[in-house]
Amino acid sequence: MPPSLPDLASLTAPPAPGPEQETYPWPAIRPVANGGVDMYVGTTFFRRVDPNCYDPSTRLSEMDAAGVDVQVLSTVPVLFCYDAPAAPAVVLARALNDHIASVVSQHPTRFVGLGTVPLQDIPLAIAELRRVRTNLNMAGIQIGTSIDAATMLSSPDLEPFWAACEELDCPVFVHPLGYALPRENAARWGGHWASWLVGMPCETALAIHALTASGVLVRHPRLRMCFAHGGGAFPALLGRVQHGFDCRPDLVAKDALGVTPTAHFEGMGAARLERGEAGEQGGGQIWIDSLMHDADLLEFVIRKLGPGGADRIVLGSDYPFPLGEVPVAGKMLLEDERVRVFLSWEDRAGILARNAIRFLNLGAQFQSQFERRLGEADGGYSNGGGLWGDWGAEKMGAGRVKVVDNSDWELSSMTSGSL
Repeated sequence: MPPSLPDLASLTAPPAPGPEQETYPWPAIRPVANGGVDMYVGTTFFRRVDPNCYDPSTRLSEMDAAGVDVQVLSTVPVLFCYDAPAAPAVVLARALNDHIASVVSQHPTRFVGLGTVPLQDIPLAIAELRRVRTNLNMAGIQIGTSIDAATMLSSPDLEPFWAACEELDCPVFVHPLGYALPRENAARWGGHWASWLVGMPCETALAIHALTASGVLVRHPRLRMCFAHGGGAFPALLGRVQHGFDCRPDLVAKDALGVTPTAHFEGMGAARLERGEAGEQGGGQIWIDSLMHDADLLEFVIRKLGPGGADRIVLGSDYPFPLGEVPVAGKMLLEDERVRVFLSWEDRAGILARNAIRFLNLGAQFQSQFERRLGEADGGYSNGGGLWGDWGAEKMGAGRVKVVDNSDWELSSMTSGSL
């Protein structure tokens, strides 16, 4: 995220005469003495963040220490502001996108950018999407799991937006809104950090269900989407959702245009089913990140993704926030002995970098950088030294592309990486 934000309150028209109206709680950033900043939502304190959340130099130092070559940057979801007045929300989105694009332009071999758009106004969102892709040359966009508490990604209002994503060949990273809807979350999930721990995975599951059951992915076969946190709760619910599709097609399958939720998750969308294609490596519209904190769950999710499913997983970190993998992104892939049982060296290398390069179409420069790093690491592996041979821990992460949001890529903001 940027170290400062526009004065959005001054751009908001005063309420019309009549009953007292509540002022929109625009996000704000205030410096503190230790070099960090405090984030506010309106006048309410939200969280304190350290310089690694907004200062590229700090982030680069920590990336080097962790052995991360490249981070994908996107904004903190609390800054989406989908429920805000559209005109100032565009100003905010443009400021966030300009900031990330500037950081990427200064460090083009270390950072890749994802943009944000004001989804509460689809024409404005499409205009900013075009600017993100054509003027700022960003690799894709990040959106929330819904527009607000009542408007899902399956809404017919979004059809022109999905068409524009296809036209611009723009990959979409989907991150739960979570704390961006504080009142709704407090009422629904209660305390004990439940909004983050339980609410966010459920939001993601609901988004995937909405997109598959409504036929969005069938109507837009060139749309490809990556879902944070291992697809949330959806993989665990897939059997239940598929059973509902089969036993109550009048409720579940009526808008799905003939493609089951299992087929979607296994990468067998409508276009590939019509061509009779098998689940080849890297195919499919639904991708996920690796941030699951559980090797057994990772194995289960890979099975649910179908043949070649590991090729649709990118490295997630949630850096620099508490729910991320610290201090090393990909720690579970690199150090958990259970992972070696079900993931080959090639699969792990794919999750660490190759898959993100493919999902974002990053091109020859990043591909050659990855292949060089892979060759260095593969020598140690081939000599029987384990995943990275005799390389020390400081080199284990060499060649990793981490997707972050100011919260996670997570391939997740400049944490995936959020800036």
